[in-house]
Amino acid sequence: MAAGDSRYSAKIRAKRIALEYFKQPHPFRRWRFILSVAVPAVAALWLLVYAVRGDQRIYNGGRVSTAHTMFEKDCVVCHGPGPAPAATMPTAAAPATMLAAGVGGAAPRGYWARVTDNACQACHAGPRHHVNETFQPRCASCHREHGGRALLVQIADQHCAQCHRDLKTKDGAPPAYHASITALRQHPEFAVSLHEGDKVRRVRLDQKAELRDTAQINLNHAKHLKVNLKGIEDVEAQLGSAHLAKAKGGRQLACTFCHRPDGRGEYMEPVAYEKNCAVCHPLDFDGRFVDSAAPDRPAVVPHTRPGVVHAYLRGTIADAFDQCQSIPAGEAGKTLRQRCVDLELVKAPAEPAGDQPRGLRRGGGEEAPAPAPAPDTPRGLRRRSSLEPEIVLAQDDSPRRLRRGSDEPSGDAATGSASGGGAAGSGSAGGGGGAAWVATQLSTIEPGLFKQRCEYCHTLTKSGGAVPQVVPTAIPARWLPHARFDHAPHRPLACVECHKATTSTETKDVLMPAIGTCRDCHKPTGGARSGCVECHRYHDKTQERDPDGPFKVHQLLTGAGR
Repeated sequence: MAAGDSRYSAKIRAKRIALEYFKQPHPFRRWRFILSVAVPAVAALWLLVYAVRGDQRIYNGGRVSTAHTMFEKDCVVCHGPGPAPAATMPTAAAPATMLAAGVGGAAPRGYWARVTDNACQACHAGPRHHVNETFQPRCASCHREHGGRALLVQIADQHCAQCHRDLKTKDGAPPAYHASITALRQHPEFAVSLHEGDKVRRVRLDQKAELRDTAQINLNHAKHLKVNLKGIEDVEAQLGSAHLAKAKGGRQLACTFCHRPDGRGEYMEPVAYEKNCAVCHPLDFDGRFVDSAAPDRPAVVPHTRPGVVHAYLRGTIADAFDQCQSIPAGEAGKTLRQRCVDLELVKAPAEPAGDQPRGLRRGGGEEAPAPAPAPDTPRGLRRRSSLEPEIVLAQDDSPRRLRRGSDEPSGDAATGSASGGGAAGSGSAGGGGGAAWVATQLSTIEPGLFKQRCEYCHTLTKSGGAVPQVVPTAIPARWLPHARFDHAPHRPLACVECHKATTSTETKDVLMPAIGTCRDCHKPTGGARSGCVECHRYHDKTQERDPDGPFKVHQLLTGAGR
């Protein structure tokens, strides 16, 4: 185009453009208008639907934790007044400063309102960590919400290290715990609590010279874990193969035969004699004193206080004496009669001679008259015929018996009459002769029972009485009281990997694992979690409030009425 050509001037170009082009229909302009109207309308409708449903999740900064999903639709439950556990609802006379601070139940409301400690403590009675801590952090400074479906107790080590990096106390006294711990690799060796009388002393596991289990019990772990231990066949026959382990050359008791997890799988139930020991270590005594009505019942005493054992033995022996005073005739009394003969309470009937007349055999004819008692024979011990069982009683205190059909005692107190081979004795357990016999038997059986059965595991002491006392075992329920442990995640490991029971031959051995065993798996990188909260808790759970909570269901779910 030549310069200065008037055909292409600005005026000419402007005349070629339609000035009302924007008024003409166009797809782009049409959809722009539709979207400009529809999007705000849909957004308004969306807000309206959530408002009608009472669902406030659209305002959340993120999903709440698993424990708080029930409150996810109602922000005001946490971002609201939140009364403290001991506070009452605010009244009209409540000072404005108290309401503004959240004391008495009120707190600032709004989408950007900070969650106060009162709101948290309305449900969670989280007590302080320690009375001597220098400051108490806010709940939300450690437990950060809206981070997804996470556990709020899984907090970072930095929250613990802000104090335990250089531990101080409020009163300036030296701390009772290690002063500088920031991670598991800097954690000192574990310390266990040893009970020495009324005192409790903390000893670390690497202090071998001072480390000693003070429990008053005799136990050899290595012996119980031997292969083909004596009596293991009886255990399998009575209890089955549960809690028995296969080993090279036979079978052995598994650790879980005695140490069984509790209902939650965290800790082990206390070892109980009836469940864990009785099958191998019965507290048996002379079986001749067992009730003839139940011949298969084992002659064992209960595993309880020595005074109760003493009373049980005395009662069992006295019952045996009383039963021998009246023996049923014939086959019905055969077992009892033999037991009474074994106890030397009844003499065995003499067998008739081969040439004895048939009329004098047992059950036929008349008995030969009993010879007259010697002049020095005490009353109650009149000699009987050779076919009549005799009751063995003390000679100096046999009770006098009334003559049948007479109210006066006889000159020679009868010892009883034979009835089909039975005998009625001249005394009972409550009488002089019975009491003497019971006392004699008790003094023979009881010392051996305490010595051979009770003292096999327990420490006994004499306290002035005839019956010894058992020293309390004082077996620790928890070796690490300042930490918590959960056996359930550790089930894939063999027990002896952490507890060296196969080499322990004395009770004094402490079988707790050292911290090095834990560090093998719990590593900051490439291992199990190693955070402080894996073993420790911040709040002192012993100071929690009563479990009878303050809210009803609708108050808990909606915050109404708080």
